[in-house]
Amino acid sequence: MSLTERLAPLSALATLAPLTQRRLRVLLSPQQLLCVVRQGQRLVEGSAQQIAVAGAGAGGHWQASIDALRALLQQPAIAAARLPLEISLSGRWSQLVLAPWSDALLSEPSAGRFLQTQLAALYGDNARGWTVVGDDAPYGHTRLVCGVDSTLLQALKDVAAECGHACRVIEPLLATVLRTMEALRQPGWRRARGDGKDADAPSGALALVEPGRITMAALRDNRIVAIQSQPASEAWRLELTQAWQRWTLRAPELAGIATVAVTDLSAPHAALHLVPEALPSRFVLNPNPFGERATVTGPVAQQPMAAVSPEVAA
Repeated sequence: MSLTERLAPLSALATLAPLTQRRLRVLLSPQQLLCVVRQGQRLVEGSAQQIAVAGAGAGGHWQASIDALRALLQQPAIAAARLPLEISLSGRWSQLVLAPWSDALLSEPSAGRFLQTQLAALYGDNARGWTVVGDDAPYGHTRLVCGVDSTLLQALKDVAAECGHACRVIEPLLATVLRTMEALRQPGWRRARGDGKDADAPSGALALVEPGRITMAALRDNRIVAIQSQPASEAWRLELTQAWQRWTLRAPELAGIATVAVTDLSAPHAALHLVPEALPSRFVLNPNPFGERATVTGPVAQQPMAAVSPEVAA
């Protein structure tokens, strides 16, 4: 079971709809909302939006973004369609860590307590109020753990229900990027060698660039097996190269990775794509999960609301 599927039950998500059904994919972040309509693996042309969040930067709290999401879902066209939601959470609000194997993971409630302790060791006592899930890594292997503020998850559930949308997926943004790579078989995504040689070595890597943050992950057999995050500035193109070099020095097993797939979501008020020549050849641009050319609008909270709130979908 993937990290996405483990997160889904926490928000009382409905039974998954057919893959051919249209969905509204939304990125919730402190500076912006991104959204696009998805049908199967295809993004619907002309449906992407990029929206500045009113009140962004107020201590990084998520309330302004929740308010912006509510206003977005009440836009007449979106309210009328009432598409199921797939919500991606910025790395600012979905904290990830790799937890070492422990026999405590073999059963509940000891597994939950162990994973909570791993997050608290890195993020402090605030993590004890988070909803925590881990992936289903094989016996003896490290486990990817995600912590999300429980009140944020409840707020997302409430807004979706209030606006009449079924909430199909809530996941870390990194998981959205990973699923996009897997679906499109982008460079940087390879399965481990079938001949067994170097079977434990990472076989691919990705880099996710958000405003003020770079997150890098090494991959093996569809799983994140190493993760590294650091602050970033507008000069992240230079910083990414340096960060990768430092990481490979600390973790020599990463040196054999020839290609790093990059997803750039760094500029709230700029086009959401890069010129390929802007990065060294090792780094290959990944398709934007929210559309290559999103339409930039002002703060969504300032847009007119729908006259009548939609009924809650059954």
